[in-house]
Amino acid sequence: MARLIEKSVLLGLGLLTLTRDKVVNFVNSLVEEGEVKAEEAPSIIDRLIARGEEEREELRRVVREELEKARASFPFVSRKDIEELNQKLDQLARRLDELSGEKKQSE
Repeated sequence: MARLIEKSVLLGLGLLTLTRDKVVNFVNSLVEEGEVKAEEAPSIIDRLIARGEEEREELRRVVREELEKARASFPFVSRKDIEELNQKLDQLARRLDELSGEKKQSE
């Protein structure tokens, strides 16, 4: 029984990386070793796969939240933002040239 618990813990830790085939192989090895009854295997497989999906979704949620926090802390500038700023700078430079030319004419 201790061996089954140990294997279950290890499986839980690595569940995020397990594919369905690996889960099936793992449960089949438990059946062969007599740790799990053959009739219980399909439901165990389904539960482990469902748990893996839940863990993946939770990990995705956490990663998204952390990315949003990082994005809020360090706002990223898009290419469009840079282009708009360049256009405004060009407009200001032209206006400055115009004002500078008007000042020279009035002197």
